[in-house]
Amino acid sequence: MKTHLKLVAAAALLATANGAYAATAAGTQITNQATATYNDSTGTKTVQSNTVITTVQQVASLTMPAGTAKSAGAGTSVTYAHSVTNTGNGSDTFALSQTNTGTLNMTGVVFYADANGDGVADNAIPITSTGPLAAGATFRFVAVAALPAGAANGTTNVLTVRATSGFNGAVTAASIDTTTVSAGAVIDLTANSAGAGAPGAGPGVEAAAVETKTTTAGTMTSFVLFLNNTGGSPDTFNLQASTDGTFGTQILPTGWTVVFKDANGAVITNATVAAGANVRVTAEVTPPAGTAPGTTDLYFRAISGTTGVADRIHEAVTVAAADSLVELVKTQALDANCDGTADTAFSNAPITAGAVPGACIRYQIVGTNKGVTVINSMVMTDTIPANTTYHAGAPANTLLGSILAPAAGLVGSVSATVGNLAPGQSNTMAFGVKID
Repeated sequence: MKTHLKLVAAAALLATANGAYAATAAGTQITNQATATYNDSTGTKTVQSNTVITTVQQVASLTMPAGTAKSAGAGTSVTYAHSVTNTGNGSDTFALSQTNTGTLNMTGVVFYADANGDGVADNAIPITSTGPLAAGATFRFVAVAALPAGAANGTTNVLTVRATSGFNGAVTAASIDTTTVSAGAVIDLTANSAGAGAPGAGPGVEAAAVETKTTTAGTMTSFVLFLNNTGGSPDTFNLQASTDGTFGTQILPTGWTVVFKDANGAVITNATVAAGANVRVTAEVTPPAGTAPGTTDLYFRAISGTTGVADRIHEAVTVAAADSLVELVKTQALDANCDGTADTAFSNAPITAGAVPGACIRYQIVGTNKGVTVINSMVMTDTIPANTTYHAGAPANTLLGSILAPAAGLVGSVSATVGNLAPGQSNTMAFGVKID
């Protein structure tokens, strides 16, 4: 019984030990030498055998996770994230290849490195292999493929991505991705409001900044962005910022930070937008302390990690001297019957409904001293826009100082002589116009 128990315990220990270690590295030498003891007329003797050596040979092995399934629009591209793990016992280089079949054929399948595994190519340099990969290491990459422009909705493609050992070409692993053609997502990135009339609406990046925010070194300023999905499929869009409008590189000036937040104030790096819907995102931009006064162009991009569909918007940040900085914010609201009262809350969004000849618009302008010293002799001025005249249904007014405005029905400008503003203090000027 005792012998039996010892054997079982020994076997269990051996099984545990064997499962606890990775494959022995290639090139490892295993040495063995036997020893015998015996007794003769002179006493107990020990004798050793010769030593034999076994060198562990390399064995190729690899794994790839299962592929995924996605939908994309005809004429767009689709991106699939992949990885290769070297489970062999030596360094190996794995060649990357693909085949695709199905009711549609995808063209131009290209692999790109994706070191952090976020599903977005690190750069625009195509690759055909993992490069040398140590035993136990993982290489991450993406496969990007184009769908034919005329592909019919509902047609499918099966993309097989394969990695083949350079040490032993008979050892391979594969992942299978399935693409179904659907009415794809289309993204339009706008500022402050959603829709076709919003600043930045339309494809491509603007030549000039759609808005410029003023701040001081070390002080955050924010941009309100809307992701408008005008396509037929939901999609998730990665959020990016750069001073390079082409996004060939994603760089910011030294020390600058950009943080994206959702409508609830949570920090995000992407946003999912339903078909035909929009999502509000805030980009918080902070130039570091010591930043010299000046204006910096910034570009924001929303790009699908699935199809690569993207849009960019051009913004700018002006860093002003900290001792004197005034911020002016103008908002508007419709006054359809010209009774002097705004019909809606004031906002900086375009007015597209109800703005007909004979209707009125109410304006509010808020000037705030964002600096650290008192400013003197402040005057706020706003010119009556073209195709409108001054409306006195609610006379022009200012919270501080005195107001000067044209006679009712005339043009010109409205100005408020404010005087001094302490740091953090604001003044509001308001007036109305009537559409000709």
